[in-house]
Amino acid sequence: MSDDSSSSDDSDVPELIPRDEFDNVIPDEERDFEDEDRYVDSLKPSTDLFSKKTFRTAEECIEHCRDVHGLDLKVLKKRHNMDTFSFIRFINYVRTELPSPGFVMSLSSDTKWEDIRFMKPVVEDDPILMFNFEDDDDEDEDENGFEIDISRDLNDQIENPRSLKNLSLQSSEEEGVEGGPNRRLEEQIEDLRRELGEKQKELLSCQEDMIKMRSAAQCLFSGIEESSKKTMKGIVSVSEHKTVEEDASYFQSYAHYGIHYEMLSDKIRTESYRDALLKNKGQLDNSLVLDIGCGTGILSMFAAQAGANKVVGVDCSDIIYQAMDIVRENELDSRVELVKGRLEETELPVKKFDFIISEWMGYFLLFEGMLDSVIAARDKYLVEGGMVLPNRCTISIVAVADLDRYSNLVGFWDDVYGYKMSCMRDPILDEAHVEVVPAASVASDPATVHSLDINTCSVKDTEFTTDFSLVISRDCELTAIVGYFDTFFDLKESVMFSTGPCSTPTHWKQTVFYLPNKMAVVAGQTLNCRIVCKRMKTDARALKVALTVDGLVLKYTMD
Repeated sequence: MSDDSSSSDDSDVPELIPRDEFDNVIPDEERDFEDEDRYVDSLKPSTDLFSKKTFRTAEECIEHCRDVHGLDLKVLKKRHNMDTFSFIRFINYVRTELPSPGFVMSLSSDTKWEDIRFMKPVVEDDPILMFNFEDDDDEDEDENGFEIDISRDLNDQIENPRSLKNLSLQSSEEEGVEGGPNRRLEEQIEDLRRELGEKQKELLSCQEDMIKMRSAAQCLFSGIEESSKKTMKGIVSVSEHKTVEEDASYFQSYAHYGIHYEMLSDKIRTESYRDALLKNKGQLDNSLVLDIGCGTGILSMFAAQAGANKVVGVDCSDIIYQAMDIVRENELDSRVELVKGRLEETELPVKKFDFIISEWMGYFLLFEGMLDSVIAARDKYLVEGGMVLPNRCTISIVAVADLDRYSNLVGFWDDVYGYKMSCMRDPILDEAHVEVVPAASVASDPATVHSLDINTCSVKDTEFTTDFSLVISRDCELTAIVGYFDTFFDLKESVMFSTGPCSTPTHWKQTVFYLPNKMAVVAGQTLNCRIVCKRMKTDARALKVALTVDGLVLKYTMD
């Protein structure tokens, strides 16, 4: 073998046997295994803070955050003077809330991640939490962040003043000058005493913080489930209950072109918004308009066409990138600006708006919980005297008798190719169904069970309990109770549309609550009923509905 091979560059070969600066092997009792373990942990695969991309090591991930996202963790750690616990909370805050990198870099305080709930890890054994940023700091710095460790020597000197006196006399004799060197030495000692006192105060403060954090962490991990239960006892908005990451599937469902084709081709829906805006140009002229959940930007462009001076559209799904192209293609980008992000966490280019428009309605009006974002935007961005469009919605109930549909859906399980599958009926009956109900199947007068004034309502109004009556219009066997909603734009030129079974079908259709058994009724009969509509604790966008029909209690879910 050639001698050249022994002189090859081996700088990238890891040191298997730890040595000190003089190339001596470090004994095991002097090695910091905890630090080595942390270093090894930081070499494990690491997931990006803002995507699902994975890197070989935490260092590569951190460099990616810095170079691609513009998020410099080292700078932020120093800027906010993060200790170990605050850095843990910070990383878990970013992984939980998914704020934009620019937003994080612009924060001037740590109030966003000071909540103790961010101590709970999002990624198990997160390698980024193991990364040691101190490697790049000055070599003189000690582990505790102090430039020098003088406490041991100074404590010895302070506790043994004779040694100081002897040192002073010795120095004086060597110099042959009375008082001069002593005075300088005493001044140095006094300076060191002050510095030691300051360092001891800092250490004491750190110890107190550690004790507090340890206690808080114990409370967190032992009682986090109970805390969550208590929080959900009250009505919280979707954004408070769900992080962007947890809500990703909801937002991404609106990134598919099919759903936008379905909504745009719904003429009742789209033309109602268009007419409400264009028929009231006088009210929208030179106004500032916010479009929440703008999707393809169709409502934003209607508002601009109606004379709005500036329209800002916000959407958290990726469809907004196509919407930006659509706005430019129609030469409206000078007045329409689109912003990607969840409204509650996004800085808008305009502070106050005259109008807020949004097509937020879900099945049975309240499914999806998008009204929460409209309410939050109204309270934050709407000028005094401004208006949310649509400004009013109602929910109504009718009884229906559709024997063919009932037989096909519910009765089907009584005989499936000669086999009984009655156990399959219950799951179907427990769910609310979204269908187009034929107008001919309606068997009662409608009853309005809930009304919402969008300019004044609150999140708690998205849950309700109402007693109502259904007056039967013909002799029949009832098969279901059906819910629908009506929407109103109370402007100078009023516009409204209905999603009821007696109106032109929309993409919302109707919400059908099937009865477990057919119910015989006669014309003129009055059914005493009650409806209870609540949000599901496990999913703030979903609903649970309880119906009481002449003493029969039925429960359904919409998820």
